[in-house]
Amino acid sequence: MNSKQIIEIGLGSIGKIKIMKALAEENKLATIYVLHKKTHLKREDIKNNISDLVKIGWVTHNKYANVMYGINRDNKYVSELIEFFNDVGYIGQQ
Repeated sequence: MNSKQIIEIGLGSIGKIKIMKALAEENKLATIYVLHKKTHLKREDIKNNISDLVKIGWVTHNKYANVMYGINRDNKYVSELIEFFNDVGYIGQQ
């Protein structure tokens, strides 16, 4: 997969942007429920969007009692995206 495809998948919807924002601000693993509360997206939309984000390596997931999701800060695209979100004031805004 090339850079263009990764960016288009990763930023292809407002839902994915909201999920990335929520995970970047959360700074820990989160369940679908936590993401629902933070993003106000439908759970089914979160599941569909997060599946794409996991496929491109922007989000990690672990199975404990529930599936927990976290942002992959080691990914080059993710670190640049978080820096951009910070620079423009998107992270930390209510």
